[in-house]
Amino acid sequence: MRLSWLTLTFALLLALPAVGDTIEARGQAVIYNGDVADARYRATQQAIKQAVLQASSRVRANERLNNGEVDSSVVVQSGGATKNANIIAESIDGDFLSLTISVDVSPEAMCDNGTTNLYRKFVGVTGFALQTPQQASLGNLHDITRLLPKSLVDEINRQGYLRALSATNITMYPDLINAPTSTNYDGSLTDVARIGEELGVQYVVSGVIRDIGELYPKHPDQKTPLNSLLSWANKEDHQRNFVVDIYVYDGFSGALIFEDRVQEVGEWDISEREKIGFGSGRFWTTHYGRVVAQALWASALDTSDKLRCQPFVANIFRTEGNKIHISAGSLAGIKQGDQFQVFRRYEIFDQMQTPQTQLNNANINVTITQVQPNFAIGELSVDARVLNVQQQDVVIAW
Repeated sequence: MRLSWLTLTFALLLALPAVGDTIEARGQAVIYNGDVADARYRATQQAIKQAVLQASSRVRANERLNNGEVDSSVVVQSGGATKNANIIAESIDGDFLSLTISVDVSPEAMCDNGTTNLYRKFVGVTGFALQTPQQASLGNLHDITRLLPKSLVDEINRQGYLRALSATNITMYPDLINAPTSTNYDGSLTDVARIGEELGVQYVVSGVIRDIGELYPKHPDQKTPLNSLLSWANKEDHQRNFVVDIYVYDGFSGALIFEDRVQEVGEWDISEREKIGFGSGRFWTTHYGRVVAQALWASALDTSDKLRCQPFVANIFRTEGNKIHISAGSLAGIKQGDQFQVFRRYEIFDQMQTPQTQLNNANINVTITQVQPNFAIGELSVDARVLNVQQQDVVIAW
């Protein structure tokens, strides 16, 4: 038998629950041009990212494909411990591939930057602007600018690694073509810090829907019966793009942390005259809707994965004697007895007189004594005025 091998190597950080736990994680991907191996590669990447959010070890996965059969081994590098992983299930539904991996993990690891906190970070998701509005006419998808980011919020919250708040009534970019570039020379957006403060979130997610048009658009007079038949034979007709740029900003400074492009193609397998609207039950049953749903799942997972090793930051919004109130509580996983470091916040100006946020370690610890769902109260060693701890300073957990 002739063997065909493909080695996939993933060096990833995993955050781990307990000794000897077995983690199951799933991945999915769209199969393009019949390339199952490529879809399996992408689905495995997503599955490992999901495992990353459930463990705290460094994992290197070596996957070998033998004539389409999967033989996976995972080396878990955590204090010298080595465990195994297997792809325990795989299914193909049309041109959608789904798989599940099982990984045995052991503890004693952390992020490369030393972050060990397990607090749930809050993100605010704004509206996504549509670069070419007329593309929404096919299927009457004009509400996509608000319903797509709302669907992303729902998916982030369903996965549970972050807590997302919907602010889809807010639009970020007056100049869509050049987004996310702004008037600030460092690429920051002054509105981001304001939005972050108003929503009480640590990060702000925004986006631009670049393309939801037909893959092979035709002029109406070109859609003759013969041309339609030829397009169908070449699998060109009804293919529709889904291209979205997603941007994640630090909600305190307005700095762009990372950006990602989602680029998929799905089949608009209903009549061109049907006005189903974005996000309707009918929409999600179309092939295009299933592609969008898969892309949202992957984007939510990617966002959680990228923010996993970031420090946890919360505003101080009130001081009273030796007590301070911070803008995060039990919903973020804060518990009585937890300790944070206090950082003073300053606004400085660069050579272009652009305001910048600077956080300085005050070398002060605060211990949480009371916890409410959306805020917590902590105690300092002495009066906040003596330590010059003020509103708009922050607490940080690494």
